[in-house]
Amino acid sequence: MIKTFVQSWLEDFWHNGKHKRVPPELVARLLRKMDMLNRAVDWKDLQAPPSNRLHTLHGDRHGQLAISVSGAWRLCFRFAEGHIFDLELVQYH
Repeated sequence: MIKTFVQSWLEDFWHNGKHKRVPPELVARLLRKMDMLNRAVDWKDLQAPPSNRLHTLHGDRHGQLAISVSGAWRLCFRFAEGHIFDLELVQYH
């Protein structure tokens, strides 16, 4: 279950299904990915589908995981005790 968000607007999006900061072409896919995160009970649950491209992060993001949303967009988070913490949407590159 998603417990905490880094970005308050992403939390608003999660609860309302829309927010001006979310590009229109990402809305449906982002909601699906967030639903996957919300249902996960183990980080390994996020290995499928392969399009998630689940990976660990390094450097200043050590201890975080990320899944692909679309193109350069990623959802970054910490997974602990069966929950998602510090969820944020970032654009790589």
